[in-house]
Amino acid sequence: MSHCRTVYSYFTTAVAFLLVLIANYYVFMVVPNEQVMGAVQRVFYFHVASALACYAAFAVVFVASITYLATRSDRADTLSVAAGEVGFVLCTIVLATGMIWGHSAWNTWFRWEEPRLVTFLVLWLIFLSFTVLRNFGDPTKTAVHGSILGILGAISVPIVYVSIKFLPQSARLHPEVIERGGLKDPSYWQAFGLSVAALMTLCALLVWVRYRVGVLEQRVILLGDSEGESYGS
Repeated sequence: MSHCRTVYSYFTTAVAFLLVLIANYYVFMVVPNEQVMGAVQRVFYFHVASALACYAAFAVVFVASITYLATRSDRADTLSVAAGEVGFVLCTIVLATGMIWGHSAWNTWFRWEEPRLVTFLVLWLIFLSFTVLRNFGDPTKTAVHGSILGILGAISVPIVYVSIKFLPQSARLHPEVIERGGLKDPSYWQAFGLSVAALMTLCALLVWVRYRVGVLEQRVILLGDSEGESYGS
């Protein structure tokens, strides 16, 4: 079993590394400059791919958190922590790249009247709280409280997506490139597909590594508790 895990880790690492290299090559060397935004538009590939990857991570948090609340499985809780932390990092990348694009498009880093930006900021704050709670909360309560917070955060993901759908077309500031078929050049779609594949694979790899670290941490704690009991007896 350990041999299979090692092979899986090496294989996934190699695939993720290769996909990231190819995606970066396409984004910076193949894709032409967009006519309106110019070179800044290249941040789109990292922005959207990171968003999709963080949504996938938060979906794992949702399932793992419900599983923990239903079964009190330590493995499910560890998976929730792993996916939540990786998702938070990706969520931060989305927020940062979105601000870079926004500053170029709107001459400001953030538009408070844009509902998708505000709801995504709320999502980021929820998982910031999730991460802080998991690392600094009461160890006897963090699993339950973190699971509830993770479920609330994951539920807010669809709200982020549909937040601008209720606005009239003229009032939507956030670009809807994919929905409107804005990627005309075939190389745009190739770079976008490679970026999504790279970030998804990297996300899966990081969640797996963080999960294995969490399992090892649990084993160390159990080993320390058993040694303490043996010394006490």
